[in-house]
Amino acid sequence: MNSSHPTSEHTSQQFYRQYSANALLPELDWQNVFAQSKLNDTHLRALNTIYQAAVPLALNVFHELNFDVFAPAAYHPQGLGLFEKLAQQEEKFLNILETESAHLDHETRHQMWSMLLRGGAVLVFKAWLGHVKTGGSQLDKTQFDELSDLLFIKTRPEQLAQRLKVDSGATLPHIFLMHENEVFLDHFNSLETAALFVDLGVYDAAFLSLRDDRVAEYLKAKGYVTQEQIDDLQCALNPLYCDSLMPKQDCLA
Repeated sequence: MNSSHPTSEHTSQQFYRQYSANALLPELDWQNVFAQSKLNDTHLRALNTIYQAAVPLALNVFHELNFDVFAPAAYHPQGLGLFEKLAQQEEKFLNILETESAHLDHETRHQMWSMLLRGGAVLVFKAWLGHVKTGGSQLDKTQFDELSDLLFIKTRPEQLAQRLKVDSGATLPHIFLMHENEVFLDHFNSLETAALFVDLGVYDAAFLSLRDDRVAEYLKAKGYVTQEQIDDLQCALNPLYCDSLMPKQDCLA
């Protein structure tokens, strides 16, 4: 048995004290976590900065609310107010991010901005949790949906750009991260963000509309795409009208 696995409630609480109360964050090898992605120094700095800011803050909130992220059971927070409590922490999180990124170059801050709008804080937390559970470069996905709801930053893209002193229209790349053939940083914190990533040329409006009906309605209402364009793309991608070819996805946090 891998001794890194918490095997009892007592062991779980030991992990909690070690990594939450003392904020002892292990160094993560992001290139190994996302072995199928080509990470450069800018990506690594962005991931590390988000990691150092997000994990201690989130763990402190979980600790206050008696939510044990190491527990193998289903998601059962003790008491009410978990969502509200974490929402209240977003301003504190943004303040930490501002401070931690102040000395970084614009390209790194821009990567942070791009990642955070698409679930970057969730991803680094799951990488941390996978590492402390297994000792390896893993993403722990046992509570992925629930933690995504809690840790996906909700701040509007322009507000976040101002906080991080980022030019939101800069022609810089936006990375997607791969782990075990799954694509991450592929969701948005709002419909506004989805439209922004169409503006930036990261997504095609018709293709994005095929993935998510809510996004489709929003982009049609904003004049980004017409139903005819969506239908034409659907026919081009699926000439035989196979139901399973283009499954719907939830693109929003």
